Amino acid sequence: MKSLPYSIALLFCGLIIVSMAAKGHSADTNESVQKWEQLAWSRIQDEYKHASFSDYAYMGRTEVNDQQTKDVFRVTVRQNDDTFSVRAEVYFHPVTKHMISINVFRL
Repeated sequence: MKSLPYSIALLFCGLIIVSMAAKGHSADTNESVQKWEQLAWSRIQDEYKHASFSDYAYMGRTEVNDQQTKDVFRVTVRQNDDTFSVRAEVYFHPVTKHMISINVFRL
């Protein structure tokens, strides 16, 4: 019976450590997404000058291979009398976090 409080305390400490590790990884991912989002947004604005934008969304992250990870963003563009979706794909190295390329195309 004496070991029960010790076991509960040990379990609680383990949960705190796991929770802290998960939060740290999540914060790092959010900062990374924000970095690539800013680059994607700049490229979209350069590509579609004098257009208005709406419904900007982060679509997700895909590990392409060991050397490339891809973040995908989508936005609705209104240019002249035309409204269409545009997709921006940002490729970067998952370890060094160096950008490889940004592809912007109309859907």
